[in-house]
Amino acid sequence: MWGVSRGTVERPTRDDQPRPRDREATEQRILSEAARLFAEQGYRTVTVRAIAAAADVNLALINRYYGSKLGLFDAVLSAGQELPQLADVPFDDLPRYLAEYAMRQRNRGQSHGVSAATRSAESPEVRDLLQKRLENLLIAPLARRLPAEDARARAALCVAVLIGTGYVRRILAADAPPSPAFVDRLTEVFRTCLG
Repeated sequence: MWGVSRGTVERPTRDDQPRPRDREATEQRILSEAARLFAEQGYRTVTVRAIAAAADVNLALINRYYGSKLGLFDAVLSAGQELPQLADVPFDDLPRYLAEYAMRQRNRGQSHGVSAATRSAESPEVRDLLQKRLENLLIAPLARRLPAEDARARAALCVAVLIGTGYVRRILAADAPPSPAFVDRLTEVFRTCLG
């Protein structure tokens, strides 16, 4: 059933047509199906076997590529993620930068990462992963930019506003760009949070 020809491994697909093995395409299929399933059903409900079946891959490939179900979930969260570049923005420009970044987040809904995170946060291992990601990727880098008093609390508040604004924009699926007045108001919210 499995054929090897000049170094290319082929395996039958669901319709019994051989398909050359392409690691990048296989990983993308796994990520895409995992993101969809996690977003629809949540981390606890989805099995690695279901993801493998949906992606039409051998179950062992998921463990080889991602190490575990949680490793795959982490990869789903990272896929296509564009984080704000907090270290590169002059401090006085941070409130406007964060407001504009938050307004761009509605277009990132192609990835199911936010839906997967929201639907899966009740799982202790996912909650731990999300806390570490938020702390390491957003809160700590922002807190380092702030004056010492209450820096972490203010950074966490900014991140809450950032994520909440992006999440609501995705739900509302606003087609029109926000008005300059709205961005100005949101800038003032971030300015207040930053102190």
